[in-house]
Amino acid sequence: MSILKEIRKYKLEFIENQKSNISQSEIIDKCKNINSDNANLFSKKLINERNQKISIIGELKRSSPSAGDIVNKSINLIELAKQYEKNGISCISVLTDEKYFNGSNEDLIKVKKNTNLPVLRKDFIVDQYQIFESKIIGADCILLILSILDEIESSLFEQIALDIGLDVLIEVHNEKEMKRAEKMKSPLVGINNRNLSDFSVDINNSINVSRSMNSNKIPIAESGFHSRIDIDYVLKNSKIDTFLIGEALMKSSNLSQNIKNFIN
Repeated sequence: MSILKEIRKYKLEFIENQKSNISQSEIIDKCKNINSDNANLFSKKLINERNQKISIIGELKRSSPSAGDIVNKSINLIELAKQYEKNGISCISVLTDEKYFNGSNEDLIKVKKNTNLPVLRKDFIVDQYQIFESKIIGADCILLILSILDEIESSLFEQIALDIGLDVLIEVHNEKEMKRAEKMKSPLVGINNRNLSDFSVDINNSINVSRSMNSNKIPIAESGFHSRIDIDYVLKNSKIDTFLIGEALMKSSNLSQNIKNFIN
């Protein structure tokens, strides 16, 4: 079984257990009581920054299937989020997956309460239940990974998210998935440089895939950025100016300086 099939199977089973605690109808009812006046904060922030500066989505994660434990599991994510905000990070991505990233919904709830930056819930969304749940825990944006969703699911999930005021970051890995993303409504398209079959990373992937993208979308390069040299290489060879960076920031001995090195 491939890692994606394994993850999808696990996640569907996990969500069914969640539904036994709080039903989908209860989740939807809770969403109705949430004010959506500040809808689309995530996309608005990135759109407003275009052509002004490099935008970085700073990720908060303790571990990953490819890297194992990235930081101590007891690390204070709230303090990291505050440093992200203080030093010019545009938006924050929080891993909420329990099994593969040692995350939790509580991580996102705490980060959202303690920062003013728009927050992406980064998880494996495979059921519409998770979309309503994302709204309740305070996410401004959700991730839809096209590799684990068919066209009907991805379009339905996107529309549900947009209807309740959530932005959607569509993640693609190749030109075939990019063609699907271009048919969707969201302007945000993340191009993952990581090969999910063997976990190898090649930042040229974001350059190559972005060349087939229409001008109405905002390409976001994901994975493999360890220095300003990496960013400059992509800037020189593509129209990408937004980057999602996690591991390099999480492992920083001097986070403030490292962020400045990436941005300036």
